[in-house]
Amino acid sequence: MEYTIVLSDELLKAYYNFKSSKGVDQNIITNLFKYYISGHLTNSAQLKRIEANDESLQQQLAQNGYINQTLEELCEKTIYKLILNTERNDYPYININADKIERNFTATYGKNESRDKTIKHIKALCKNAKYIFIYDKHMIRYMTDEVLQKISNILPQKKLNIIYKERQLSQTQISRLKKEGKNWKIQPDNKNTYNDYHDRYLLIDNNVEIILTSGFDYLFDENKDFTYIVRNR
Repeated sequence: MEYTIVLSDELLKAYYNFKSSKGVDQNIITNLFKYYISGHLTNSAQLKRIEANDESLQQQLAQNGYINQTLEELCEKTIYKLILNTERNDYPYININADKIERNFTATYGKNESRDKTIKHIKALCKNAKYIFIYDKHMIRYMTDEVLQKISNILPQKKLNIIYKERQLSQTQISRLKKEGKNWKIQPDNKNTYNDYHDRYLLIDNNVEIILTSGFDYLFDENKDFTYIVRNR
């Protein structure tokens, strides 16, 4: 069996209490399941510490040599090499209440793979937007009329503020966008957002952030690989 992650004693106990419908802190459970991936690894010593009465699992763990390891040692036996907890942020610990590492929606496409699902996903995320910030410091070079039209097809045809980084779009490209969306207000950023970032971004209502590891043109070009990440900012 492949194990995924390790839980601190506190979180493993909360996990067992939740499974058996015992009293548990709802905030802990909510935050735990933001990160939890089925298949956590424990050992006999940890089960004893949290007083978990699971004789079958105790025997299975003992047979496989998972008896007295530290959490850090157990972590080395897992796929993701992480320990979920509520106190520490230093590696390999992930603080479920506040940590730099997050779990987000993401997809990676290889060459010749359709991006239709991702295009529909991004379109749905933009559907009710009032404000969309578009960032790509190389955008001015590849934003052909064809790419601009495809991007325009993703954006909603309604009153919408589109913000861009100054000098990342030419006046010709801006004029083309204005033709695609009669109700769009297109203006440069005045808040120094994403200053000299490498990745590409769509920021929707300053809330949902879509990160593209390649240019927006790669979203539509199946001759190239492409990855996107959706996170709550």
